Amino acid sequence: MMQTRFCFCGVMGLGLVVLAGCGHAASQQPSLPAGPREAWHAVYHKGKWTGYLHQVERYETQGSQPVLVATIDSRTSMKRNGEGTEVTMKIESVETTDGRLISFRDETLLGASPTITKGRVEGHTLTLTTEVAGKTSTRTLEWPDDARGFLAVDQSLLHKPMLPGERRKLRYLVPVLNSLCTEELEALDYESTEFLSGMKDLLRIDSTVTLDGGITLNSVRWTDRNGDTMKTEFWAMKQVTYRTSKEDAMGKDRGLAFDIFDESLVPLAHPLENSRSLRRVRYKVELDDADPVARFAAGPTQQVESTGPHTAEITVTSIDPQKPSCPGDASQPTDADREPNETIQSDDAGVLRLAREAAAGKEKPAEVALALEKFVYQKMQKKNYKTPLATAADVAQTLEGDCTEHAVLLAALARASGIPARVAMGLVYAPNHQGFAYHMWTEMYLGDCWVPLDATLGEGLVPADHIKLADSNLSTGLASFLALVNVIGQLKIEVVSAE
Repeated sequence: MMQTRFCFCGVMGLGLVVLAGCGHAASQQPSLPAGPREAWHAVYHKGKWTGYLHQVERYETQGSQPVLVATIDSRTSMKRNGEGTEVTMKIESVETTDGRLISFRDETLLGASPTITKGRVEGHTLTLTTEVAGKTSTRTLEWPDDARGFLAVDQSLLHKPMLPGERRKLRYLVPVLNSLCTEELEALDYESTEFLSGMKDLLRIDSTVTLDGGITLNSVRWTDRNGDTMKTEFWAMKQVTYRTSKEDAMGKDRGLAFDIFDESLVPLAHPLENSRSLRRVRYKVELDDADPVARFAAGPTQQVESTGPHTAEITVTSIDPQKPSCPGDASQPTDADREPNETIQSDDAGVLRLAREAAAGKEKPAEVALALEKFVYQKMQKKNYKTPLATAADVAQTLEGDCTEHAVLLAALARASGIPARVAMGLVYAPNHQGFAYHMWTEMYLGDCWVPLDATLGEGLVPADHIKLADSNLSTGLASFLALVNVIGQLKIEVVSAE
């Protein structure tokens, strides 16, 4: 049996870390000038140390304006299918003393090339300039009057600590994801809270973050009586952060105890026999705290039918790339499905060279699509789980990686060949583990259909052992992956029928 390059999109840990907030050493804004303040947080997933977040703040004067300058460093370390992987993030944010964003710079390292984004607010426009693998792109966001910078929640809580029963709503920019969100806070009461050094009496604050685009993330934060955030817990992935010392936060000599592949696997009670030859499968899915209809994508290849508030039946049907037929499918490709972006660099010289080589002698779109899939499958024989997400330009050079690298390279080759393409995120059956692993593959628009193709298999027709959660043209960077967050660790799957 040919082996699939199973994977998990390891950027999820980073996405939650940057939303966790940090907290500070004092409850009042200091008089200028003031020395730097700093805080260290240790990050745990399912009780195992996986990284840290370090934040330093200082007040200074730029021109005649007093400003708050914050630097945030984050490192997430874990295993993926037995191999160690690491994600690092560095942010510098400049804000007014009342929390209005002036400018920022963030640098994230997921692959060989760092992604560097700079942002500046001018009036009601935030201009974002992103550089990765030698390519620069610019986009703008409408900047509303009530929008604040990265430190909005921490500053709000510190300047006016919440009281039991109080509610608060804030709108701010999420670092690295570079998306606006609205966070609703509800303070419950002080409670005895488990901490690294014992129990602490802290105020529990329930939080719901809604990103522009509708994705919601639920969490709990606990603050002391000064409004300092001491602990946060994200329900997704069971991530917890603790305010602690530098030594404890950095996890000295702890090693890589958390394997995200093993921890996120969704086991089946019975094996899914002949999974690679299945053309239609009906699944029963259950989520602990959400409605599957709101979490799983529906379309020509996948129908999702509610059977209860937390359960649904999902029917997955394979589509033949050479005879695509999707009656009633209203999902048309957009310009973003055709154009290069910071991850799918279809205009890169290396990508263009590979596209020409792979599609030589092919004319019909379906023939080109199949040739591209087979080419990526054959060329990328070296597995690499150390890199969470490399860009297509980097993959074109190294020709190594796991499912994420296969998917972005195939999408880039397709766009370079004139075929609209995007990536699909979801799960695939892993026979050796008797369960479903989180996975990424490619979709191309052929005829009147979005047709799945999986370069980790190279078989042309994607079997019905792929369950789709979402799709993305990756024009929004890491924010595209947040559709997975509210499913991981909460999902149960049962096979109803297979043919």
